[in-house]
Amino acid sequence: MESAAAAETATVIHRALLALLLIAGAGCGRPSADVLFRRAEQYKQQENFRSALESAEEGFRREPSWRFRLLKADILLASRKAREALEALRAPEDSLTPEQRAQLAMYRGTAAYLLSDYPAAEADLVRARLLAKRLALAGLDGEIELRLSTVQVRQGRLRDADSSLRDVLRIAAEQHDSYLEANAMGNLGFMFMNSFRYDEAIYWFARARPAFEKLHSRTRVNRTIGNLGWCYHRLGDETRAIAYLKQAEDGFRLLDDRYSRQIWLGNLSDVFMSQGDFGEAERIAKEALDMARGVEDKYWIAHWLNNLAVVSINLGDFDAAERYNQEALALDRANPGNQAGFYPRVNEAEIAAGRKNFPLAEKLYRDILAAPSDDPVPMLDAESELAALYIEKGDQRRAAAEFRAAIALIERSRANLKQDESKLTYLSSLIRFYQRFVDFLVAQDEPEKALEAAEASRARVLEEKTHSGPARPVSIAALEQLARASNAVLLSYWLAPDRSFLWVISGGGVKLHVLPPEKQIAPLVEGYRTFIENLRDPLDSEFSAGKKLAEILLSPVAADRILIVPDRALHSLNFETLPDPRNPKSYLIDRVTVRVAPSLGTLLQPRASKHAARSLLLIGDPEPVVEEYPRLPYAAKEIELISHSLPEENRVVLTGAQANPNAYREASPERFSWIHFAAHAAANRESPLDSALILSRRDSGYTLAARDVMNVPLNADLVTLSACRSAGSKTYSGEGLVGLSWAFLRAGAANVVAGLWDVTDMSTATLMSDFYDQLTKEIPPSDALRSAKLRLIHSKGAYKKPFYWGPFQLYTGSFAGKDMREAGRSMARSAP
Repeated sequence: MESAAAAETATVIHRALLALLLIAGAGCGRPSADVLFRRAEQYKQQENFRSALESAEEGFRREPSWRFRLLKADILLASRKAREALEALRAPEDSLTPEQRAQLAMYRGTAAYLLSDYPAAEADLVRARLLAKRLALAGLDGEIELRLSTVQVRQGRLRDADSSLRDVLRIAAEQHDSYLEANAMGNLGFMFMNSFRYDEAIYWFARARPAFEKLHSRTRVNRTIGNLGWCYHRLGDETRAIAYLKQAEDGFRLLDDRYSRQIWLGNLSDVFMSQGDFGEAERIAKEALDMARGVEDKYWIAHWLNNLAVVSINLGDFDAAERYNQEALALDRANPGNQAGFYPRVNEAEIAAGRKNFPLAEKLYRDILAAPSDDPVPMLDAESELAALYIEKGDQRRAAAEFRAAIALIERSRANLKQDESKLTYLSSLIRFYQRFVDFLVAQDEPEKALEAAEASRARVLEEKTHSGPARPVSIAALEQLARASNAVLLSYWLAPDRSFLWVISGGGVKLHVLPPEKQIAPLVEGYRTFIENLRDPLDSEFSAGKKLAEILLSPVAADRILIVPDRALHSLNFETLPDPRNPKSYLIDRVTVRVAPSLGTLLQPRASKHAARSLLLIGDPEPVVEEYPRLPYAAKEIELISHSLPEENRVVLTGAQANPNAYREASPERFSWIHFAAHAAANRESPLDSALILSRRDSGYTLAARDVMNVPLNADLVTLSACRSAGSKTYSGEGLVGLSWAFLRAGAANVVAGLWDVTDMSTATLMSDFYDQLTKEIPPSDALRSAKLRLIHSKGAYKKPFYWGPFQLYTGSFAGKDMREAGRSMARSAP
């Protein structure tokens, strides 16, 4: 096999000869069929498809052969003209060579894919692969498998697509085929982006980009840059998202590709809308709308019109909102089966309310509620806006009635949802309603009812799984008893646009504190966490975000044991890392033991351990299976240190190849009191139930996903996820931080220790060893973890910085049965 250098030299010589051939052909009258064939191929590689097609058609007129038919079809497919490509391939097949038969099947499969006929596409591509393998054509085999992977992604067979693309990368390396390698990397990014695994998508897009640049593929470079921007937007990194999306849009402007430009402009407008910058969102969306009109794409026209209507409503420009919305309504009327038509109707009612035309707004809202809809969200928006309308009119009685009607609608709609993902996204979409309802109850001087309403929106999906039967309403009396029984103060936070709240529950009662709006708190959280992750020491710095957060969030609290129910942005903050409001020269953890819970309702369910003796299932230090997840440098040491916590007969240790997903299930994890993982974790922000621990490969799988974890019942007192970003990936309004820690709690674990950010250092092994030493002394997990952290904090050297000890938090799903029996009786007495 030739070396990479030799292959590169051969490529340079080939390109020089091709250039000479093209020059010669241009200067000698009519070019030959061979010259036209190579010229068309070169234009295709340069993505000049019009010139490529012209050369291919001229060549076919000179030589009506299958090689020109196949070339023409390939060019048409690159231009996404599938039906024209299929027409070009209609001809007697008796003169085909074996290699051309493989190409014919490949192009037919690609056409079927573009026409969304995925079974036919797969059948043709599999047939093409068999032919290519029989002929030992490795390069063609890799190209076919590359195309097959896109079909697998569309069919949702991501594991198969992953396997196919890794195989393509291997073939590309063996063949020194830089074109095939670049496209495989780009397709891996596309696969991960479509499975909402944005971190991994970014890894591959970042590798594909320079490869496409080296190939001078401007379209693929711009598309990759835009995809990077979208990934960063979905991860919440709006600064990078804006930079990349602008670069992609500018690249397509230079290519004069208006269809692609309007899509990236629209994405950029979405970013500014999410930031609340409605002025900039409006400017960009208008430009995108003009381009969408130019390319006559009604889908995007309607999309940008609806967005502009929403932007105008938020800007208070109701005349502009009405113009945009009326056109959007007209497009939707042309397609009456489109449920999206309900959203412009909600806009129509909001415009009337904004103009203070309350009778018309009320009628429009009532009309929406009277119309049938499979989508409950616009119906709920109508209920919520109707309640807001009555509040503005000062009719508190009717407002309360609308809120109650909306609650009933929520419960009816929830009952019809079967999938956990649907429940999560549906409940998250209701947050604006609950924020208005809670604010309404506080304004009515009913803080306890406001707390009950806030808790009614939290962790509903989690409670359904961990506790049988419908969840009971949270009782204030039960919460007070819980605080007394656990000797802790309960803190329930609620972040909202206009004002936020903190309920402090102790054995003596409930106190409500009004906090600043979310837009003031969230930037402080983000800034403080970034400061810590940059290895800074808050106690040795004048950086003020930590002190401001401590003052806002903790100044009303005087207790040495607290249990926190965070909300929204607060899920990414470890309160232990904040300066102590009483002594800013030390951290809160120096004085206070902290636990975190998804809701107060989950704590009101008694749970008794079923284990008479301590037992440990220890899984980690797996074999690396993909390059983006290399071996953790200190995982083996961590396992060695922890394994000494219990006698050999009380522990099961799975490492190396044994540390695979099936081995976890086959170990009967329900029989262990402690379960510990030392491995990478992949957080999936968009689809958090696909967040996964990265283990060794067995058969075709190497991930233990959250959706699999929650379906394996546990009785563990503690699950420890000593892994990167294992706590969760996406905060759902109401459900909290959903990911691996949530999944283990849902499976039945009483407590889960998980990480908020990446730490791959010996400090983690040291901390975990100390943690388990404390546990063996019958010290509760919360106190044991605090003790292990304090040893690092008061040590000399870098490990005292919160970057090393701060990511690990203790999440509590329920208290021990002894603490809860009296609280449960109190709840039963006060339940309606």
